[in-house]
Formats: sequence, C-alpha cells, structure tokens
Amino acid sequence: MKRLCSALIVTGMLLFAGLQFVGSALADDASKRPRNVVLILIDDMGYGDVAAHGNPVLKTPSFDRLHRTSAHFTNFAVSPSCAPTRAALLTGRHEFKSSVTHTILPMRNMDLNATTIAQLFQQKGFATGLFGKWHLGQAGKRGPWFRGFDETLTVAKDSQGGHFDPTLLKNRVKTKFKGYRTDILFNEAMAFMERNREKPFFCYLPTYTPHAPLKVAPNYSKPYEGREGVNAKFSGMVANVDENIGRLLDRLAKLKLESDTLVIVISDNGGTFGVDTWNAGMRGTKGSVWRGGTRAVSFWRWGDRFPAGPRPQMTGHVDVFATLADLFRLDVSKPLAQQLDGDSLQPLLEDAQAVMDEDRMQVHHRGRWNKPANWQRHKYTYCCVRWKNFQLVRIETCDHANCTTCKKIRQRTIGRNGAVRTYYSRNIKHARMTKRGEWELYDFTNDPFQEHNLADEKPEIVKKMTSHYEGWWKDVSPVLADPAN
Repeated sequence: MKRLCSALIVTGMLLFAGLQFVGSALADDASKRPRNVVLILIDDMGYGDVAAHGNPVLKTPSFDRLHRTSAHFTNFAVSPSCAPTRAALLTGRHEFKSSVTHTILPMRNMDLNATTIAQLFQQKGFATGLFGKWHLGQAGKRGPWFRGFDETLTVAKDSQGGHFDPTLLKNRVKTKFKGYRTDILFNEAMAFMERNREKPFFCYLPTYTPHAPLKVAPNYSKPYEGREGVNAKFSGMVANVDENIGRLLDRLAKLKLESDTLVIVISDNGGTFGVDTWNAGMRGTKGSVWRGGTRAVSFWRWGDRFPAGPRPQMTGHVDVFATLADLFRLDVSKPLAQQLDGDSLQPLLEDAQAVMDEDRMQVHHRGRWNKPANWQRHKYTYCCVRWKNFQLVRIETCDHANCTTCKKIRQRTIGRNGAVRTYYSRNIKHARMTKRGEWELYDFTNDPFQEHNLADEKPEIVKKMTSHYEGWWKDVSPVLADPAN
C-alpha cells in the first residue's frame, strides 16, 4: 500500500486545500488515462479452466484472446470463496475488515461503513452499473443501489437461483426475463455501455456462472460429453461465459470504445468442477488456501496501451481498488487511503519488469466458521501468507468435536462422507491438512503441487511470514469480535 497510500494522502491534503490534485504517474494528460472500466468477475471458474493456461480440453477463444493481448497476472490470488472475494475487490482491504467471513447470512453482510470503488467512481461523475451477483447483503442500506451503483440488475436476496428464465431485480423492481441468465447480464451490461458511451462509466459484471446449478444449453455442453474426467455441463458453462466475453469485446470495438476502456477479467476463487480435468498442476480447490484454492485468472487490457504478457509478481484482489484509484485519479481521503491493504499495480501494468515493494505480503483465510461468535477458535483453520513466490500454509481444525465447520474439513481429508472424493475432486490430496501446530512453507516456482515443505530449510522466512500473520490476526480481531453485520 506504500506507493498508493503516500500519493493518496497527498491527494487528500491538496483537495482539502481546495486544489486540484495532479500527481499520478499518468500526469494530467487525459489521453494517458483510460476513460471507462469494465470489471468482470467470474463465479467459480478456476485458473486452470482456460485453454491458454494449459487446459487440454476446454476451448476458450475469448479468454485466449485476452491472454494474448492483455497484461495478465500469473501470481494473482483471491479469497477461497466468493462473497469474501467480492468484498475485498470492492473495498481494497481484506474482507474480514468489512465483516465478511462467509457466503451465508449474516456473515456475508458487508460493513455499511466500508467504502466501495463504485462510490468513488460515482462521486467522480461516472455512470455506474452492476449487472450480476452482488452477494454482500441487501437488507436495509446494504444493497448495491446504496453502495455506489446508479443501475443494478441482480437476484433478490442474494440468492444463487436458476440460470434459465430468471426473475431479476432491475433497479430494485422484480422483472421476468427470458433466456439464459449469463446472456441476459451481458446484454444488459452492453446496453448500459452503449447508453453511456458519451460519458465515463464503471461497469461491474459479476457472473453467476459457471457456479452450480450446472445447467446450460446442450449446444455448449455437447462437445464435452463422454470425455473421461470432464464435467460436460460445467465445461459448457465456461464456454458460454467465454462466448459472452467475446461478444462484449466486439461490442466495445464496434462502439469505438476499445481504446478508451480498461477491461479487467478476474475469477472469484480457485477451481471447482473442472479441477479433475486440469488444475494447472496445483494442489487445492475452492474453499482451501492451497494455491489451487486462491490462484485466479487476472487479465487487464486497455486497448494496446499495456504491454501484453505475463506479470509474475505477487498480486491479489486487494490491489484492484488501489489500482483503479491510481489509474482514474479518484478522490481518496487520507483516512480511506490508510485503510487500504493493497497497492497500485499501475507500474506493473505499464512495465512487466517493474519491482513492487519487496516486503509486501498478503494473507488469505477461509473463514466460514458456522457462527460469528466462533471466530477465535478458527485462527489457523485454512490460512496462508504469500510473499514473493513463497506461501506459508497452516490448515488445522479446532478442538471442538461438534464444530460443524471443522467436521466437514475432516470429512474431506478422507473423502466426503467416506467416499473417495472431496467436494470438487476425486483426488483427496487437494484436501490435505498440515500437522497440528506447525506452519509449512512452499516455493511454488518449481513446486506447484506444494509437496516439498521448506520450513526446516528456511526458518528465517517462516519466522518473518509467521510474524506477519500474527500481526494481521491481531489487526482483524477487533472486527471479528464485534462484526458490523
């Protein structure tokens, strides 16, 4: 957060003095800044569900097109499940600091005092629209219509619901639609972009697919039927998302907005029903903190302004807020800047060889305790720290025999309910736990499946990263003890 925070603190001081801030690396030339942004968050698609990432089965021409033409972060991580990722993405700070620790109520309700990136865009005069899965609470003032979005299209009560012929809340009014929900969301988002083509816009498009229920038109799933280890319906749902992304990119070009619009495509957690087809060699699925549970797709394209190619530096969802604030010169107050956990990735977008702060680390925690009051006993239940190419992992259950959270974790280490499979995979190695009371250290540069524990070989690194985790836990504990949901 150091680079952005110092710049934004100066911003706040200058704005307080009634002056116009001009301090970004993009200077004051509007031609050097994107005008619009489309942020697409894909629900339950893993890093390995892209042909360009090595998937030997899936055909994903639009994702592959982004891979060729965008800056793509190859060491980018999100939360182990969806609502927490959404909170971190929109606020620029770890989801626990916004009281989001689960995907169920009340623990998915985002703190009303949290500032979203949409609010900053709205304050800057951008047209703002949400088309898809909010999943951060709708009761009272929690809905997206109160959190910075002028236009909204989502499902009532944050339900996952069905994919065909859905009833959606269009600007808070229940509206019946015909067709496949993903197609509808993209159609509405593209109409929003066309309506606002003469003014800057922020379009947030979080899909409901390929999350279950696994349902899609047969023409998408049929090419994958009958293949060993391949879930045809899930694969077809990925194909549909891919097709819609291609349609959106083509529409931007047709509207002559391609060179003015930053397109960001991110997945919201690790792999799910595609893990047994291809998981890019990683251990872990959605819901875990092994790398396969948090590594995400992360494509960033602004016409041809960002040099295409990989960015291997350690990055994550908490960096998105800071990056957008930097790129679009949004007005961020000094108190808000000091709350951010992420850094601006603008230097990396502009130069693949740029160096980030050598000391920066990011923490990921599964959360998902069954009741808000049970947070303390789950301090080491699915947690990790990332630093450069290292990941420090600790996965152990609590001491309460009747804890439903930990009972499920133990079941999955031997196969769910005794079956030889975890929830998303037939390979129970994805659900492996660490030895109680001990951290394990991995360098995934040459060990993607995290099999070679380096803790004994590199005790100084373990100490450094453990200290960071303990400080982080102390920092979030007051919020967990008195959540704002």
